Amino acid sequence: MIKNDCLKFSQIKYTLLLLCVFSFFNAKSQNQDKLSASYSNYAKLPREIAYAHLNKSLYLKEETIGFSVYVFDKSSKNHSDVTTNVYCSIANSKGRVLNKALILAENGVANGSFLIDSTYASGSYTFKAYTNWMKNFDEQNFYLQNIKIINTDDENDVSTTMDAPVLDTQFLPEGGHLISNIKNVVGVIIKDDNGYGLREADGTIKDSNGELITTFKTNQFGIGKFIFTPSEGKDYTAEITYDELTSQVNIKPAERTGLNLSLNNLGSKIALTFRSNANTLQNIKDKNFRIIIHNGSLIKSLDFSFTDTQEITKLINISDLYSGINIITLFDEDNNPILERLFFNYDGISILNSEKASTTKSFDSITISVPFNSIDASQFHNLSVSVLPSGTSSYDTNHNIVSYTYLQPYVKSYIENARYYFTAIDRKKKFELDNLLLTQGWSSYEWNSIFNYEPNVKFDFEKGITVNANINNSKSNQFIMYPMINSSTQTIEVPKKEKSFTIKGLLPVDDEKVIFGSIGKKQDVEKPSLYLQFTPSSIPTIDNFIKILPLKVKSIYDSKIKEPIYKNSISDAQELDLVVINAQKTRTKIDQIKRRQPAGRVDVFDENARNRYIDFASYIGVQGFNVTQSAVTLSITTQRRNTLSGNLTPLIYLDKMMLSDFSVLLNLNMRNVDYIVVDKSGFGEGLRGSAGVIKIFTDPNIQFESDYSKNVSQEAKIPLTFTSPKKFYTPLYSSYRSAFFNQYGVIGWIPDGKLDNNGNLIFKIADKNIEQIKLFIEGTANQGSFISEEKIITFN
Repeated sequence: MIKNDCLKFSQIKYTLLLLCVFSFFNAKSQNQDKLSASYSNYAKLPREIAYAHLNKSLYLKEETIGFSVYVFDKSSKNHSDVTTNVYCSIANSKGRVLNKALILAENGVANGSFLIDSTYASGSYTFKAYTNWMKNFDEQNFYLQNIKIINTDDENDVSTTMDAPVLDTQFLPEGGHLISNIKNVVGVIIKDDNGYGLREADGTIKDSNGELITTFKTNQFGIGKFIFTPSEGKDYTAEITYDELTSQVNIKPAERTGLNLSLNNLGSKIALTFRSNANTLQNIKDKNFRIIIHNGSLIKSLDFSFTDTQEITKLINISDLYSGINIITLFDEDNNPILERLFFNYDGISILNSEKASTTKSFDSITISVPFNSIDASQFHNLSVSVLPSGTSSYDTNHNIVSYTYLQPYVKSYIENARYYFTAIDRKKKFELDNLLLTQGWSSYEWNSIFNYEPNVKFDFEKGITVNANINNSKSNQFIMYPMINSSTQTIEVPKKEKSFTIKGLLPVDDEKVIFGSIGKKQDVEKPSLYLQFTPSSIPTIDNFIKILPLKVKSIYDSKIKEPIYKNSISDAQELDLVVINAQKTRTKIDQIKRRQPAGRVDVFDENARNRYIDFASYIGVQGFNVTQSAVTLSITTQRRNTLSGNLTPLIYLDKMMLSDFSVLLNLNMRNVDYIVVDKSGFGEGLRGSAGVIKIFTDPNIQFESDYSKNVSQEAKIPLTFTSPKKFYTPLYSSYRSAFFNQYGVIGWIPDGKLDNNGNLIFKIADKNIEQIKLFIEGTANQGSFISEEKIITFN
């Protein structure tokens, strides 16, 4: 780190240029003045940020929107492990929500899907992903994406009216102020009426006498810049030419006094130049100014003052800056922010790439292996992969996982094709990103909020569902909550003076219910009387802070084309009027089961059998096993004194899943039991089955009501549960070589890809004799590294 060594140059006219390479101090380590104290207080609460990878951006009716949501700590960029609850929704252009879901995040990654049914009309829709914690902050940390949906039942004419774009021209002085009589760098954005930049628009700047001052041209995103020195009191006009369109725009008059700022990237350093004019210098001489650089969580600062100089340049080592965004603000001595500039530091950002993929064809499928040598497969990682035809028109997003995590949350406007700046990064793209940031003005961090509004925790980090139980007229203070899919049996002992208890972290799925029992003095279970409240009980909303760009559609579906419409593979079945099965021998149900279960005794349950056994313990106790049951535990052992392994506990399967905890059987509804196989020999299970094997098979469609069964539990519907990930079904097409398939087709979607021990991502697709496919890969690995890649695979 270089010390504060300053080089003074001779005075030329009115300006003394002061170049200074300096080291910042961390504001937190110094005496806490108002500015640094306010910032530290504002930034003390951690932030989360979300990114969603959708399998496409243009969909047809009956297709499935597959998505993976990644939630990160905003500061470290590591995956967030404090939130399990992720909310996703789709709304139409009027804000009406057509689909919404709560999905479960593990290690900061969740996935789900929405089916596009007939309720979706053709048009633009907004996909949103967020957490409850994000509602605490003004910065937009949640995810937004515009998607296009085409209802194939609607009239979708390919012919469109191409109106001439309305030129929207904005002039944005670097730092925020255009100052008279000194050199100014001015950024230019020229957009159409949809907000997209106009490529290669030409501009000229003229004074009030029509004299040419300078010219400029925009890049592919409608961004340009020019340098000029406006005279005090003079008016200037810009003439814009785009194709055959021309327009004139008046430039806002330059300010008589003030400061401006310009930033130049010198490779290993950046140069910050602050300029004042003669009218300003006499008022600011020897006054203290402070440069603040922050990234939303950390802050550095440096004080300086103008002496006899109108121009001061500070050289800053890029190694002293933060990885990613750096928000540079100049404050006066009264802590008023007067200039701001954003700079992006690519150093320290880890983007991983795959190696050459290999393919293997089998009878009806193709196995694809994509090696990632740079990923540590032993650490947590997740890759989401959309597999589309190589000529697809259906995948066109402005962001990837890197741009939405490192860039979008720090600016106020939605960035066009932000993923461009983080794909095949080179010097040209770094230069173009800096031009973009020059035109962004002030960041998404409002200094007025930083100084005046302390972030309050109004919305909690959410880890599952919380149930608050109020006890009504119960003599017992012991309760049992029966096991659920993602939780085991819990017992609750409530202090005698209290009339309620709380259970946190439940992860109920789909239509799952919660069941409670009350434990009496004799350790028997009784039906409790509880008033239950669940939090959260509904999906929260979150406001949109910025206007996102509409989807650019390269081609439009034409319903008049006689192209066979695809159908979903889940509906690819023929309905027969009548199926008659002739068999030589009519087998009873027990005979059929014994063919599948050759060893052991089979008990098929009818209504009488279900009435005979109040619970599973009472049934298995008469089958030659020792049973010990309390309100919260169930122990089952064989009556045989000697077993081959010395183990006395039988293996028990419930619907083919081996149980390690028998407590789930405490609440087994015998009315749903179809049949039970009891094999005391443990045939086929080896030594582990030497104490016997019990296999229980249930059928939830069997609901026999019994007058003899005693209801000893309170069952409650949970108003909000996690939507379990559904299998993604790939549509079927009558032709895999048509233009229709090439533009709109779907080949596969892998939301939760993991590498094998050799570092390969392996998945299969159906072999449809496709010559070439395109992979869109997004993901995270190695505790802070990102994957964002488009990969073409050609089949030989």
